[in-house]
Amino acid sequence: MKKARIILAILCMATVFGGYQYYEKKQTDIDTEGPVLKASEEEIKVSIKATEEELKKGITARDEKDGDVTDSIVIESIEKSAKGENNSFLITYVAFDNSSNIGRLTRKLTYSDYRKAHFSISSPLRFPENQQLSLFDYIEAEDCIDGDVTPFITLEGDESLLGGEPKAGLYDCTINVTNSIGDKTSLPVQVEIYADSYEERSLRPSIALKENLIYLKKGEAFDPNAYLDYVNDGGVCKIDYGPMVSVFENNEWKDVTEQIANGSELGWVNISQIGINSDVDTNTPGIYNVIYTYTAPKTGYDCTAHLMVVVE
Repeated sequence: MKKARIILAILCMATVFGGYQYYEKKQTDIDTEGPVLKASEEEIKVSIKATEEELKKGITARDEKDGDVTDSIVIESIEKSAKGENNSFLITYVAFDNSSNIGRLTRKLTYSDYRKAHFSISSPLRFPENQQLSLFDYIEAEDCIDGDVTPFITLEGDESLLGGEPKAGLYDCTINVTNSIGDKTSLPVQVEIYADSYEERSLRPSIALKENLIYLKKGEAFDPNAYLDYVNDGGVCKIDYGPMVSVFENNEWKDVTEQIANGSELGWVNISQIGINSDVDTNTPGIYNVIYTYTAPKTGYDCTAHLMVVVE
């Protein structure tokens, strides 16, 4: 009996020891190392229309246990680089082995045709006071990667302006939008709130522009006259770019536009009657402001219009 107990104890110890050895072997066999990714080039330059396969070109992955796992590579993220030009990004790839371990690699990405998001402003930023105002109604944004990003626009500025019913005055405001790869675009603007009155509504003229905000490439030609549309001075007045003509009328000589001198019944304003103050330098990237001014000959009331020019 005593001998049987000894044998049983030995068998139990052998079983425990064998189980431990098996456990140790299984633990040793567990794969905890992810695959190693390599890039044939440290930087890739592609179009924003590049396919995923083009973005993954030159990237391979190999796992110590599973061998070549290049087919498992996916793009984890594309983020704006903190350093470099506006078209410089960091692209991160990941690969998986059969044990679901992960390997990563990040390299530089340059988009050859990338540009920052563009804003558009549908109306002059000039509004009467004592009315509910939402600047979001007048601003849109378009991104070369994400398309329409208008819903992601944010505004920074005076709370009284953004709150809805600002008092008369000039307010500085910044329009912001960030695209899906983390590139933030900002545009500082100025908003005018004026005191509403009979004179403002009935006597003050206005200059209508074809655009309120334009974007130019560095070195591109710029003609401020090209963005004038018409002048509203008691009615819509077209703009005459010819010389003024002297006519004798009501026993006196006066200068009129060539069209009026030729008998046109339409309203006309000569380009010489519109002042243009422009500091745009298309050889230097930046944000510029072109100011157009006009004074009504009959009433003496004046007006201004602003064209924002962004040189990229």
